[in-house]
Amino acid sequence: MLGSLLAKWKETFLRTFDIRVGEFRRVWLMQLNVFLLIQCLWIIKPVANAQFLSRVGIERLPLVFLLVALTALGVSTVYSGILNRKALGSVMGSTYLLSIFSLFTFAVLMRLDLFPNWMSYVFYIGVALFGLITTSQFWLMGNLVFNSLEAKRLFGFIGAGAIAGGISGGYMTSLLAPLLDSENMLFVAAGLLLISMKVNHSIWHTYVPEVQRKTQPGAAVPPQEFPFRLLMHSKHLTYLALIMGISVVVAKLVEYQFSAIASARIEDPDRLTAFFGFWFSTSNVVSLGIQLLITRRVVGFLGVGRSLFVLPGALFAGASAVLYAPILWTGTALKLFDISLKQSINKAATELLILPIPQRIKSQVKTVIDVFVDTTATGIGGILLIFLINGFDLSVRAVAIMIMCLIGVWLYFAVRARREYALSFQDKLGIPRSVHKKRPLQLSDTSVAEGIRRTLQTGTEPQILFLLARIEESRHIPLMQDVIPLLQHESSKVRQGALRCLYYHTDRRLSERIHPLLRDPDAEVRSRAFSCLLKHSRKDGVPFIERHLDDPDPAISGAALVGLATEARDNQVMQRLFQLERRILAWDQEAGVQTDGEEEYAKKWVVLRAVGYGRIVSCYPLLTTYMHDAKEEVVQQAILAAGSTEDLYFVKSLIGFLPDKNTRGTARKALAKYEPSVLLPLLSRISREKDLSHDILIQLPGVAEMMDAPQAIAFLIELEQRQEQKVKQEVLKTLQSLKQKYPHLKISGRHILGMLKEEVDLYKATLGQIKAAEQYWSAPDAEPVHAAGEDLVHLLRQRLDRILDRMFRIIALNYPAQVTLPPLRDIRHQEPQVRVNTIELLDNILDPGLRKMVMPILETIMLDNPTAETLNRLGMVLPSETESLSALLTGVNEQLKIAALQVIASHPSPSLFHALIEQASEDPHPKVRQMTVGLMEADRKGES
Repeated sequence: MLGSLLAKWKETFLRTFDIRVGEFRRVWLMQLNVFLLIQCLWIIKPVANAQFLSRVGIERLPLVFLLVALTALGVSTVYSGILNRKALGSVMGSTYLLSIFSLFTFAVLMRLDLFPNWMSYVFYIGVALFGLITTSQFWLMGNLVFNSLEAKRLFGFIGAGAIAGGISGGYMTSLLAPLLDSENMLFVAAGLLLISMKVNHSIWHTYVPEVQRKTQPGAAVPPQEFPFRLLMHSKHLTYLALIMGISVVVAKLVEYQFSAIASARIEDPDRLTAFFGFWFSTSNVVSLGIQLLITRRVVGFLGVGRSLFVLPGALFAGASAVLYAPILWTGTALKLFDISLKQSINKAATELLILPIPQRIKSQVKTVIDVFVDTTATGIGGILLIFLINGFDLSVRAVAIMIMCLIGVWLYFAVRARREYALSFQDKLGIPRSVHKKRPLQLSDTSVAEGIRRTLQTGTEPQILFLLARIEESRHIPLMQDVIPLLQHESSKVRQGALRCLYYHTDRRLSERIHPLLRDPDAEVRSRAFSCLLKHSRKDGVPFIERHLDDPDPAISGAALVGLATEARDNQVMQRLFQLERRILAWDQEAGVQTDGEEEYAKKWVVLRAVGYGRIVSCYPLLTTYMHDAKEEVVQQAILAAGSTEDLYFVKSLIGFLPDKNTRGTARKALAKYEPSVLLPLLSRISREKDLSHDILIQLPGVAEMMDAPQAIAFLIELEQRQEQKVKQEVLKTLQSLKQKYPHLKISGRHILGMLKEEVDLYKATLGQIKAAEQYWSAPDAEPVHAAGEDLVHLLRQRLDRILDRMFRIIALNYPAQVTLPPLRDIRHQEPQVRVNTIELLDNILDPGLRKMVMPILETIMLDNPTAETLNRLGMVLPSETESLSALLTGVNEQLKIAALQVIASHPSPSLFHALIEQASEDPHPKVRQMTVGLMEADRKGES
C-alpha cells in the first residue's frame, strides 16, 4: 500500500515538474550540489560582513566594493586562461580544495586574532569571489550535463535548490550564531563544501560526456583573444553582460530605496532588524515558490527572450508605485519583486541565454560576466549612491526616476539580446541572418531616377523589364524619354515592354519611331506597335485603321487586326464598324488552306490573339477548336487566348489542361488573367463537385499561386479545410509561395492555428498507429502478419514525414521562410545536437500559442523510439487492434487502406475483423473494394 502511494506520489511529482524518465537522479544531484554551495555561502557571508563592519567600519564599505571589482578583473582573466588550458572538472576540483583550505586558514587567523584589518579585507573579497566563481562553475557544468531543451525544462527546478540553500543557510546562521563563535561557523561551512565537492565529482564523472571532460587544445581560444575581446566581438555576449550589469546597479538602488523608506518609517533598531529579516526571508520563500511552480511554465510559455522582460517589467511597475507614493508597502513590494524574480525567472532566462555560445568561448567569458560584470556593477551602484544620493541629497522619488530610466536601457538591451539569441541558433544551422527587401520605387527621388536611367541604358534584361513595368504603372512621363531608345533593343520582350510604356506617352511625334516596328520579326511587338500607333493617331483613326487592316503585308495587316481587337474589346460598335468577326473568320480560312507550317501558325496566332484580346464572343468556337489542334504550339496559344477573354465559359476547359505537364504552366498563366474575385468562387464550386478528377483537384491550389489578391488566400484556406492530405500539401506550398511573392497578403493567426491543430492531431494519431502496428503486427514474433505489419509501419512513417512537412509549412506562413523551412531539413539530422539547436531555434521564434501546440511534437523527434510515457504526455492512448485498423480503413489514404487490409488478410484470425471488411467493401476506391472481395470470400469459407 505504502509502496503504491509512494510510486503515485513520485509520478505526480515528476509530471508536475516535467522531469522525465532517466532524469531524476541527475536533477536531484545537481539540485543538491547548488543547495550545498549556496547554503555554505549564506553561512560565511554574514561572518565576513560582520567581521568587516566591526573591525574596519561602514565608512570603508564603498572602498571594498571597488576592491572587489578590481580584484575580480584580474582573477577572472587568470581564471579564464586556466579554463582554456584545463578541463572544467579539474578547475572545479581545485576551486573546492582552495576554498576549503581558505576557510580553515581564515578560521585560524580569526581565532588567533592575527592581522585583523588585512584579514577582514581579504576575507570579504574572497567570499564575494567564492560566491561568484562557484555558482558560475555550477551553471557552466549544467550546460554540459543538460542539452538546451532539457535545460529549459529543468534549470528552473534545479535553481530552486539555490534558493532553498539561501533560506536554510540564513536560518542556520541565525540559529547557530548564538551557540558557536564565528570561526567555528567557518568549520561548518567547510564541512558542507566537502560534501558538495563529493556530489560535484559524482556529477562530473557520471553525466558529463567523456569528450567534454577532456581538454581539447585544438579547440582552445588563441591566447591573444582575451575574454574581454571575445565579449566585444560578440553582440550576444555584450548585450548579456550589459543586461546583467544594469540589473545589479538597479538592485543596489532598489536596496537603498527600500532601506531608506523602511528606516524612515521604523525608527526602533530591533523592529527594523525584525522587519528586514522577515521580508528577506519572505522574499526568498516567494522566490522558491516561483521557481518551483512558475518559472518553468513562464520560460516555456514566453520563451527565453520574452522571459528577460519579466523582472525589469515588474521593477518598473514597482518603481512607478514608489514614485507615486513613497510609502512602506510600495518600497517593500519593489524589493520583493527584485529578490524573488531575480533568483527565479530572470536567473533561468539569463542562464539559458548563453546556451547558443560555443563551449570554448562560453567557458572563457561566462566567468567574466558572472564575476567581473557583477562586481563592477556593484561598485558602480555604490558610487552612484555615494555621489548622487549623499552628495546631491536626492529624494526617494528621484531614485525611483533613476531606476525607471535604467530599466528603460535594460529593456532596450533585452530586446537586442533576445534577437541575437535567436540569430545565434540560426548561425549554427547555417540560416542566413537577413533577407534584403526591395525598396519601393520612388520615381520622384532624383538619385533614384538617375539610377533608373543608367539601368535602362546598361542593365540586364530582367532589370530593364522590372523598371519598365514600374514606369508603366507610374506613367512617369519624364522617364519615358529614356524608354524610347529601347524600341531598338535586341530583346523582343524589352521592345514589348517599351511599347507598353510609350502607349501612355503624350508626344505624338513618337509615331515615326514606332511605325517601323509594324514589321518587327516578333508578332507580339507588331500588335503592340499598332496599338501604340492607334493611340497616337486619334484624329485620322478610321482611315489609319482601314489602311493597315488592308495592307498587303500579312505582318502589318495581322498586327493591325490584333491591335484593333485589343482596342475594341467589349466595344460592340467598333467591332461592327470594322467587321472584326468577318475579318477573323477570313484569317481562319486562310490558315486552313496554308501549306507552309510557319505561315499557317502565324495566321492562327493572329486569329487566336484577336479573339482573345478582343473577347469576340461569336468566335469563341474557334478557340475551342484550336485547343485540340494537332500542333502543341497552337494549343498553347489557344489556352492563352481563352485566358485573355477572362470569360468563365472557358474555365472548365482550362483547368482540364492542368494535369498535363506540357500545358500546366500555360493553363495557370491563362487562369491568372482572370479577376480573382470572379474566378475563385467558381473554382471553389468546381472543387466540391463529386465527379471532379483528382488529378485536376490537386492542381487547383497552383492556380492561385500567381494571384495577388486576398481572395486567393481565402480560396486556399477553404480548399485546405475540405480536401485530403495530398491536396493540403499543395495548398500549403502555394500559400508559402504567395507569402513570398506578395508579403502584404495576410493569413490570419486563427486560420494558421486551426490548420496546425489539425496536423498536430493527425501526427499524434499516426504516431499512435505506428506504436500499435509495431506492438501488434510488426514485432519479430508476430507471424505470419509480420511482413504486412512492416509494410504498414513504413507507410505510416512516410505519412508522419509528410505531416511534419506540412506543420513546418504552416508555421512558415507566419514567419520568414528562410528561418522556418531549413529546420525541416535539420529536425531529423543524424547529429542530436543539430536537432537540439533546431528545436531551440523554433522554441525561441514561435509565438506562445504555436509553441504550446508544436513543441511537444517536436521533442518526440529527439527520441528514436517514443515510449508509452511519451504518448501519455501527448494525451494519447494506444489504440487496440480493431481501433487502429478501423481508423486506417475509415481514412482517405488509399495506400494505408490497402496495407490495413493486407494486415487483416495475413492475420491468424481475420474473421475478428468481419465488420471492418464489410465496411471497406463499400469504399469509394476501386482497389480497396476489389481487395475486400477475396477477404469476404475467405471469411465465408471459414464460416462454412
